[in-house]
Amino acid sequence: MTASNASQLTSPSDYIAHHLQNFSTPHEPMTVTGQHAGFFPWNFEALILAAVLFAVLVLCAALTDRRALFRLDRGMSFGRRLYVWWSCAWRQWLANTLLFIAGLFAFHFLMAQAGLPLAHWTAELSRPRPAGVSSTWLVALDVLSGVVANLLPVIVALVLYALLSLPLAGYMVRGGLVAHAMPAPARLGLWHATLLGWTTYVWSIPGSLAIADVAAPLPHHVSTVCRALLVVLWSMYIVLPRQLRRMTRLATPGIRS
Repeated sequence: MTASNASQLTSPSDYIAHHLQNFSTPHEPMTVTGQHAGFFPWNFEALILAAVLFAVLVLCAALTDRRALFRLDRGMSFGRRLYVWWSCAWRQWLANTLLFIAGLFAFHFLMAQAGLPLAHWTAELSRPRPAGVSSTWLVALDVLSGVVANLLPVIVALVLYALLSLPLAGYMVRGGLVAHAMPAPARLGLWHATLLGWTTYVWSIPGSLAIADVAAPLPHHVSTVCRALLVVLWSMYIVLPRQLRRMTRLATPGIRS
């Protein structure tokens, strides 16, 4: 965004319209190879990243948990484990959906309020520089000011969404576990809810990376079903035990075994 363009934006609606022009250009449709999308090939780097991240998490968890990291009560059948997982999962999905919708409304409202100040700030950043400054630096500063003005609201919104979703996920998981008489503290503070949400997300990331990649070569309808089943199994046998372990530790301070 240049100084002349930014200075002409006299209202928030003009600035927002100019801001959204970057996203209005048409994109080429994805190419399809065989029966599945050609843009989603095997990605061994993603598999390696998932394996390394999972190994790091296991090593860190092993420092505090001397027993099996993913063991639940032997009396818990597959059906009960699935029921407990679903009780936590639907609460998280519903809460995240409502948070996302509220975030969209808040983002559009804040953009309408901050559009004009951002336009003036961009104009200030990209105003003409002294004659001694190289033209290359002028171009770089103009590009940088445009990038900052375009991405700053989005970055702030994503950071706020992540910060809010962590404790929200913690409270939803606690609600699901309490509904099945699982060990849980009488009250869950904001920090402990954030830790529980962190446990939920950080143990889900390696599985999400690996599952998204291993099912890529399959036909679209088959890969969708395969990913859904693998996500459920990963959540039941990897994430759920870690959530219960976190809740047990919060309910019984000082427990280590």
